Amino acid sequence: MTPTRTLVVLSGGIDSVVLAHACAAEGKELSAIAFDYGQRHRKELGYAERAARKLGIELVVADLRGYSRLMRGFSLTDAEVTVPDEHYTRTGSVNVVPNRNPVFMTVAYAHAVLAGAREMCLGFLSEDAATAPDTSPEFLTAFNAMEARAVEGLADPPPRVTAPLITLRKADVLRRGAGLGVDWHDTWTCFKGGALHCGTCASCHDRRHAFTEAELTDPTRYER
Repeated sequence: MTPTRTLVVLSGGIDSVVLAHACAAEGKELSAIAFDYGQRHRKELGYAERAARKLGIELVVADLRGYSRLMRGFSLTDAEVTVPDEHYTRTGSVNVVPNRNPVFMTVAYAHAVLAGAREMCLGFLSEDAATAPDTSPEFLTAFNAMEARAVEGLADPPPRVTAPLITLRKADVLRRGAGLGVDWHDTWTCFKGGALHCGTCASCHDRRHAFTEAELTDPTRYER
């Protein structure tokens, strides 16, 4: 059977790195895309590159740095806005950049079409939609319908956008990654993008809590 040509959106975080390893374990023909959008935690791109090298797959980094200049007032894209110390990414948090996922997904989808991919995989989890509606199953259904219409006559069949981890919590993803031999040192989570994980931003709190819930040793070095 011919392997499914698959494009993975790879940020360098736990979810997307585990997703890439899982797709590779399934024998899919993989390539990956990451986004440089002028984000504060741009160092995550180095971790995406590490994952791609370990898996022996091509990684394309899309240069969207101009996007951050359009998205002022949000902590991930505006150096003047402080990343808050909070236990979770609450609705209305300055960490949530409106419409970011659809922008990236549309760029990735165009690349998937040009690469001849049959599938585009995203690392969305079950709890993500509580603060980011553009990660929900309903949104994925709508996005697939929109893109099928957008590339009608250009891709037959059009790539299918999937989120294979969408029924899982982050603790579940950690357990799956442990079974796949993922090295957690090769993942980056922190929104602040310093030398170490800060330990206090929403993303660091989520990381710490997930390791505890999964009953796995957290090897991450945190500032606090």
